[in-house]
Amino acid sequence: MFFSLWKDCSRIISLLKNVFGEFMSKVIEYLRENQESAVSILVDYLKFPSISTTNHPGLEKSVNFLSKLMNESGIDTSILSTDGIPVVYGELLKDKDLPTLLIYGHYDVQPAEIKEGWSNDPFDPVIRNGKIYARGSGDNKGQHLAQILAVRAYKQIGEELPINIKFLIEGEEEMGSPNLGKFVSENKELLKADIACSSDGSIHPSGCPTLALGCRGLLYVELRHNGVNKDLHSGTYGGALASPFWRLLDAIKTLRDSESGKVLIPGFYDQVLPLGQADLDILNSIPNPKSELEIVLGENVDRISNVDSFYESTLTKPNFNICGFQGGYSQDGMKTIIPGIAIAKLDFRLVVDQDPDSIFEDLCEFLANSGFDDIEVKKMAIFKPSKTPADNPFVEKIVQTLLCYSKETLVYPNFGGSVPDVLFTKEMKIPSVWFPLANADTNSHGPDENLDLDLFHRGSELAVHLIEGIYT
Repeated sequence: MFFSLWKDCSRIISLLKNVFGEFMSKVIEYLRENQESAVSILVDYLKFPSISTTNHPGLEKSVNFLSKLMNESGIDTSILSTDGIPVVYGELLKDKDLPTLLIYGHYDVQPAEIKEGWSNDPFDPVIRNGKIYARGSGDNKGQHLAQILAVRAYKQIGEELPINIKFLIEGEEEMGSPNLGKFVSENKELLKADIACSSDGSIHPSGCPTLALGCRGLLYVELRHNGVNKDLHSGTYGGALASPFWRLLDAIKTLRDSESGKVLIPGFYDQVLPLGQADLDILNSIPNPKSELEIVLGENVDRISNVDSFYESTLTKPNFNICGFQGGYSQDGMKTIIPGIAIAKLDFRLVVDQDPDSIFEDLCEFLANSGFDDIEVKKMAIFKPSKTPADNPFVEKIVQTLLCYSKETLVYPNFGGSVPDVLFTKEMKIPSVWFPLANADTNSHGPDENLDLDLFHRGSELAVHLIEGIYT
């Protein structure tokens, strides 16, 4: 197994010292001497409210900022149109015979308002106790910026990269990347690479460097029951007219066994295969998460029913979740009404070989056959699950590099979350790995999202090591 690869580290370290040792130290030295400048760039980048779901003007400002920064960093950069929000594409090509690395990221962010529980304006970054607090700091601006700054360091010291690098930074990830698939399909030659190696998500709570070889898929749906389409007095009509929430709740209850938590949609588990030995070995190598989860969740860790199987459940199994309800009255105080409409937001996390489009059709058919044909079902977003084999030569090089950087490196079979990884592994047919650079308590999508600045700087250094590791 590749977990024995750390035994080869002495050979790699020796090679790197002989060939790139002095040069590598200059790149790292530059990064360490210019950390204050790096943070200043990050602060400026985080000020733009680049919210894709509302098409906020901050999107255009982010695009222009990013394009200018990348061009100044020696990366030949263009703003390319899609059927929606544009992508920022950059390349630094040295030699067609050298390996080419494709780095993916997204400049769009989740909505955020201070009233949601933020300690500061989410788009006015604040540094406290070694962390920067702002929307997009961990997801994903800080992470792809760390990689851009690593490439920038080569230019600043007047040295060439040892490999070719391409950047694909999109602006619609937080809304399901609806137009990225078509863009990739139409630009395969432009994006052609040997491996995709990108950063998103969080490292292990222990702080160990973390690598993931894929991701779970996503099917996000909205269920709507219209009732009478206007709010009514609950005294005048209560008892004769039922709240549409009762109907919606009855429909949702049919989707899940209340005791086992199993999804009851016929065929949902048909494509879920047993774990192979490689994935089992990977899972067994991850430390028991309880002590680390306590750092993030505190005493609430006890709400996890089986902590010992946490990674098995979140990395390798599908799941059904209720994200939220809308409708009626939910402000302070009281209002006695029967809501005119009721809406539920649901997500299904899927594993390799489960198809979100097929499961959506099965969901619609199941609800209709169960007598809920009055429930409107809307597909909001999908991501197909993806997986890269652990024995791919480029993956082995990256694992070797990370293990040499830290013997405590953890390798995950895949992320629990969803990213457009399948566009690389299936559409472009190249291996793809993810090494997150955000802290475990980054709280992405929530109030007080933050990024540990030590990790931000370490991320740039790690990107340099990976670039050199891919070359060897």
